[in-house]
Amino acid sequence: MDRQPDGREILEGHVVDVACLRTIPSSQIGEEAKSHTTACALMGHCMESGYGLVGPDGRVALLDPKATPHVVSVLNHTTVERGVWLRVEREQKGEKMETQSVSEAEAP
Repeated sequence: MDRQPDGREILEGHVVDVACLRTIPSSQIGEEAKSHTTACALMGHCMESGYGLVGPDGRVALLDPKATPHVVSVLNHTTVERGVWLRVEREQKGEKMETQSVSEAEAP
């Protein structure tokens, strides 16, 4: 996570739906995120659960509900079948961070 002086935040990581995140042992999240399929992330119940990003260090950043349509759009247009890496820009709105943009990026 990269916090900007103006309060914006930039996150990058492998996208995994919350439904699947709940089933992965914490010690395996980093490795499992690399192989999480795009098809799974686009299944109805997976989309409805919301999304998180798993960073290079294995930490999970849960995304706000407004991120979901942006994530789905990127996933619908990617050619990557496993381990999609996203860049998410968020900004402070009141007490919450709100997603402003989601784009596919190259994994480190």
